[in-house]
Amino acid sequence: MNATRNRKLALTALFTAASLVVSFIQVPIFPAAPWLHFDPSIIVCLLAGLAFGPKIGSAVAVISWLPRLFWDPWGMLMADIVALAVTIIAGAVYQRRRTYAGALAGMIAGAVAAVALACAANLVVTPLYTAVSVQDVMAMILPILLPFNALKMAITVVAGAVLIKPVERLMGAADAA
Repeated sequence: MNATRNRKLALTALFTAASLVVSFIQVPIFPAAPWLHFDPSIIVCLLAGLAFGPKIGSAVAVISWLPRLFWDPWGMLMADIVALAVTIIAGAVYQRRRTYAGALAGMIAGAVAAVALACAANLVVTPLYTAVSVQDVMAMILPILLPFNALKMAITVVAGAVLIKPVERLMGAADAA
Protein backbone atom coordinates (compact mmCIF):
# COMPACT_ATOMS: atom_id res chain seq x y z
CA MET A 1 0.00 0.00 0.00
CA ASN A 2 2.83 2.41 0.83
CA ALA A 3 4.49 1.69 -2.54
CA THR A 4 1.22 2.56 -4.32
CA ARG A 5 0.96 5.85 -2.43
CA ASN A 6 4.58 6.66 -3.22
CA ARG A 7 4.02 5.91 -6.93
CA LYS A 8 0.90 8.09 -6.96
CA LEU A 9 2.79 10.90 -5.25
CA ALA A 10 5.70 10.60 -7.68
CA LEU A 11 3.38 10.61 -10.70
CA THR A 12 1.50 13.60 -9.31
CA ALA A 13 4.82 15.43 -8.94
CA LEU A 14 5.69 14.53 -12.53
CA PHE A 15 2.34 15.83 -13.79
CA THR A 16 2.89 19.04 -11.81
CA ALA A 17 6.40 19.53 -13.16
CA ALA A 18 5.25 18.80 -16.72
CA SER A 19 2.40 21.29 -16.36
CA LEU A 20 4.77 23.95 -15.07
CA VAL A 21 7.26 23.40 -17.90
CA VAL A 22 4.70 23.42 -20.71
CA SER A 23 2.95 26.48 -19.25
CA PHE A 24 5.81 28.49 -20.73
CA ILE A 25 4.72 27.44 -24.22
CA GLN A 26 2.40 30.27 -25.21
CA VAL A 27 0.85 29.91 -28.67
CA PRO A 28 -1.39 32.56 -30.24
CA ILE A 29 -4.16 30.47 -31.83
CA PHE A 30 -6.74 33.10 -32.66
CA PRO A 31 -5.61 35.69 -35.24
CA ALA A 32 -8.34 38.16 -34.24
CA ALA A 33 -6.78 38.38 -30.76
CA PRO A 34 -3.02 37.71 -30.95
CA TRP A 35 -2.61 38.77 -27.30
CA LEU A 36 -4.58 35.70 -26.19
CA HIS A 37 -2.47 32.55 -25.97
CA PHE A 38 -3.03 28.84 -25.58
CA ASP A 39 -0.65 26.93 -23.36
CA PRO A 40 -0.75 23.14 -23.18
CA SER A 41 -0.45 22.97 -19.38
CA ILE A 42 -4.23 22.65 -19.18
CA ILE A 43 -3.96 19.34 -21.05
CA VAL A 44 -1.54 18.02 -18.43
CA CYS A 45 -3.88 19.11 -15.61
CA LEU A 46 -6.81 17.46 -17.38
CA LEU A 47 -4.90 14.19 -17.77
CA ALA A 48 -3.92 14.29 -14.08
CA GLY A 49 -7.58 14.81 -13.19
CA LEU A 50 -8.64 11.89 -15.33
CA ALA A 51 -5.86 9.64 -14.03
CA PHE A 52 -6.17 10.43 -10.31
CA GLY A 53 -9.43 12.31 -9.87
CA PRO A 54 -10.45 15.94 -9.56
CA LYS A 55 -8.61 16.65 -6.30
CA ILE A 56 -5.19 15.68 -7.66
CA GLY A 57 -5.93 17.32 -11.01
CA SER A 58 -6.82 20.52 -9.18
CA ALA A 59 -3.66 20.35 -7.10
CA VAL A 60 -1.59 19.94 -10.27
CA ALA A 61 -3.30 22.99 -11.80
CA VAL A 62 -2.86 25.25 -8.79
CA ILE A 63 0.67 24.19 -7.81
CA SER A 64 2.03 24.31 -11.35
CA TRP A 65 0.78 27.86 -11.82
CA LEU A 66 1.89 29.20 -8.40
CA PRO A 67 5.28 30.48 -9.65
CA ARG A 68 3.44 32.70 -12.16
CA LEU A 69 1.71 34.44 -9.28
CA PHE A 70 4.80 36.65 -8.94
CA TRP A 71 4.98 37.97 -12.50
CA ASP A 72 1.57 37.25 -14.06
CA PRO A 73 -1.03 37.09 -11.30
CA TRP A 74 -4.00 37.87 -13.55
CA GLY A 75 -2.90 35.33 -16.16
CA MET A 76 -2.40 32.79 -13.39
CA LEU A 77 -5.89 33.46 -12.06
CA MET A 78 -7.51 33.12 -15.48
CA ALA A 79 -5.51 29.99 -16.34
CA ASP A 80 -6.45 28.37 -13.03
CA ILE A 81 -10.15 29.19 -13.42
CA VAL A 82 -10.22 27.49 -16.80
CA ALA A 83 -8.00 24.57 -15.81
CA LEU A 84 -9.92 23.91 -12.61
CA ALA A 85 -13.29 23.97 -14.38
CA VAL A 86 -12.37 21.43 -17.03
CA THR A 87 -10.24 19.28 -14.70
CA ILE A 88 -12.71 19.04 -11.82
CA ILE A 89 -15.71 18.28 -13.99
CA ALA A 90 -13.93 15.84 -16.30
CA GLY A 91 -12.26 14.07 -13.37
CA ALA A 92 -15.51 13.79 -11.41
CA VAL A 93 -17.50 12.43 -14.35
CA TYR A 94 -14.76 9.98 -15.28
CA GLN A 95 -14.52 8.70 -11.70
CA ARG A 96 -18.21 7.76 -11.89
CA ARG A 97 -18.08 6.35 -15.45
CA ARG A 98 -14.66 4.77 -16.06
CA THR A 99 -15.19 4.37 -19.79
CA TYR A 100 -13.91 6.24 -22.80
CA ALA A 101 -17.42 7.66 -23.25
CA GLY A 102 -17.36 8.80 -19.62
CA ALA A 103 -14.03 10.54 -20.17
CA LEU A 104 -15.35 12.27 -23.30
CA ALA A 105 -18.58 13.31 -21.59
CA GLY A 106 -16.62 14.73 -18.67
CA MET A 107 -14.17 16.57 -20.88
CA ILE A 108 -16.94 18.09 -22.99
CA ALA A 109 -18.97 19.14 -19.94
CA GLY A 110 -15.83 20.58 -18.36
CA ALA A 111 -14.93 22.41 -21.56
CA VAL A 112 -18.38 24.02 -21.78
CA ALA A 113 -18.13 25.13 -18.15
CA ALA A 114 -14.58 26.42 -18.69
CA VAL A 115 -15.63 28.52 -21.69
CA ALA A 116 -18.53 30.03 -19.76
CA LEU A 117 -16.35 30.74 -16.71
CA ALA A 118 -13.57 32.24 -18.84
CA CYS A 119 -15.99 34.67 -20.49
CA ALA A 120 -17.58 35.60 -17.15
CA ALA A 121 -14.22 35.95 -15.37
CA ASN A 122 -12.96 38.28 -18.10
CA LEU A 123 -15.78 40.67 -17.20
CA VAL A 124 -14.28 40.99 -13.73
CA VAL A 125 -10.56 40.40 -14.21
CA THR A 126 -9.78 42.29 -17.42
CA PRO A 127 -10.97 45.71 -16.14
CA LEU A 128 -8.84 45.21 -13.01
CA TYR A 129 -5.53 45.20 -14.85
CA THR A 130 -6.23 47.04 -18.11
CA ALA A 131 -7.88 50.26 -19.20
CA VAL A 132 -10.67 48.20 -20.77
CA SER A 133 -14.13 48.75 -19.30
CA VAL A 134 -16.66 46.06 -18.49
CA GLN A 135 -18.73 47.28 -21.44
CA ASP A 136 -15.72 46.86 -23.75
CA VAL A 137 -15.16 43.34 -22.44
CA MET A 138 -18.85 42.56 -22.99
CA ALA A 139 -18.45 43.71 -26.58
CA MET A 140 -15.51 41.30 -26.99
CA ILE A 141 -17.33 38.20 -25.73
CA LEU A 142 -19.01 37.06 -28.96
CA PRO A 143 -16.38 38.06 -31.52
CA ILE A 144 -13.22 37.27 -29.50
CA LEU A 145 -13.50 35.65 -26.07
CA LEU A 146 -16.09 32.99 -26.85
CA PRO A 147 -14.42 31.73 -30.06
CA PHE A 148 -10.93 31.86 -28.54
CA ASN A 149 -11.93 29.91 -25.44
CA ALA A 150 -14.01 27.47 -27.49
CA LEU A 151 -10.99 26.81 -29.73
CA LYS A 152 -8.74 26.42 -26.70
CA MET A 153 -11.11 23.91 -25.14
CA ALA A 154 -11.55 22.05 -28.44
CA ILE A 155 -7.76 21.59 -28.62
CA THR A 156 -7.72 20.48 -24.98
CA VAL A 157 -10.55 17.95 -25.39
CA VAL A 158 -9.08 16.49 -28.59
CA ALA A 159 -5.67 16.16 -26.92
CA GLY A 160 -7.29 14.60 -23.84
CA ALA A 161 -9.26 12.16 -26.00
CA VAL A 162 -6.10 11.12 -27.84
CA LEU A 163 -3.90 10.88 -24.74
CA ILE A 164 -6.28 9.27 -22.22
CA LYS A 165 -5.57 5.71 -23.40
CA PRO A 166 -1.75 6.03 -23.29
CA VAL A 167 -2.01 7.67 -19.85
CA GLU A 168 -4.24 4.85 -18.62
CA ARG A 169 -1.68 2.32 -19.89
CA LEU A 170 1.08 4.27 -18.13
CA MET A 171 -0.94 4.28 -14.91
CA GLY A 172 -1.62 0.55 -15.27
CA ALA A 173 2.08 -0.13 -15.81
CA ALA A 174 2.93 2.00 -12.77
CA ASP A 175 0.41 0.09 -10.66
CA ALA A 176 1.78 -3.25 -11.86
CA ALA A 177 5.39 -2.29 -11.06
